[in-house]
Amino acid sequence: MPGDEIVGFVTRGSGVSVHRVDCPNVVSLEREPERMVEVSWGEKTSGVYLVQIQVEALDRSGLLSDITKVLTDTHVNILSASVATSKARVAQSKFVFEMSDASHLDTVLSAVRKVEGVFDVYRISGG
Repeated sequence: MPGDEIVGFVTRGSGVSVHRVDCPNVVSLEREPERMVEVSWGEKTSGVYLVQIQVEALDRSGLLSDITKVLTDTHVNILSASVATSKARVAQSKFVFEMSDASHLDTVLSAVRKVEGVFDVYRISGG
């Protein structure tokens, strides 16, 4: 997603693959530093990107509904959602959604933080 720190890796026969610097694959790619190349985002980058976030909150009735309403109100297209609640009644929700404007992610995360019971929300890799 534009704005992410990225690194390039020269593949054998497929050009350059681009990874976020915090991608788990980068650790193995760094074993061949001669194939690592500097890359950057173009000025007119466009497209739709998948973003995955995790929301941690005190579980309560209507929590999932409130979070999905905020995501809908901030104009993101939710592709998948999963929720697991611990014995301590802490709900961990993961959402994957489409986003075309990287600067909009901060707005989305701020809005989700305002949902009653939410104590942490952040982007995770693997979206």
